Amino acid sequence: MTDNRELFTAKAEDYARFRPSYPSAAIDWLRERSSGGAVADIGAGTGIFTKCLLRRFAPVYAVEPNAAMRAAFRRFLPGIPCLDGSGERTGLPDGSVELATVAQAFHWLDEELFKHEARRILRPNGQVAIIWNSCVKNEFTLARDEVCKKYCPRFRAGHAGKRSTAEGDAFLREVYFSEVEVVSFDNPFVMDLTAFLGNMRSRSYALAPGDAGFAGFEAELQKVFDRFGENGVVTERQLTEIYLGRFA
Repeated sequence: MTDNRELFTAKAEDYARFRPSYPSAAIDWLRERSSGGAVADIGAGTGIFTKCLLRRFAPVYAVEPNAAMRAAFRRFLPGIPCLDGSGERTGLPDGSVELATVAQAFHWLDEELFKHEARRILRPNGQVAIIWNSCVKNEFTLARDEVCKKYCPRFRAGHAGKRSTAEGDAFLREVYFSEVEVVSFDNPFVMDLTAFLGNMRSRSYALAPGDAGFAGFEAELQKVFDRFGENGVVTERQLTEIYLGRFA
């Protein structure tokens, strides 16, 4: 992970409560392409994806560099190992896992250092799964993003501003992996107002309570919710996208 790891220190509780999970079909798909053995979940955060992996894999090791996120992880998944490490330096032994997963965190990694570390911890023929919950753009998400552009200086579209979505896709398919499978699963995310505002606060670029402009930020987000919500909820159409690959 880069120095950006501290962006989530004050966001751990909102992250744990208000980020979406992942569809069972996505975990089943990963399980079908492996023996279900040892997995390292890199950038595990509060354990949302780790919990999904536990249904189909064993053992599962989590790696997370942010202390507040690790604390939330341990409350959420007591008894599951969560190492103080990063994608570039996991702390796991050589050849200890058959699968390394990176859910919502690849854009924070030094890509080449992570590739070197993955080669070290993976068993022969091991694989890396890079996963995102990505929103499908529509009038609701565009209106929400306009509020973020107005109030949040760090807001970027695409892969956390590192690349556009199309550039990120091409990089993973054509450059990063020597071979890769790509698949997506519908993952609609239904939120009431509390969940919608909490989800927005959990984002790395979002203003926090106490920041200049925070009251206006949340007020305009509420207007977006009121405009697009039905029966007290708004649904963000999301796709869980998986890039499952190997390195030469």
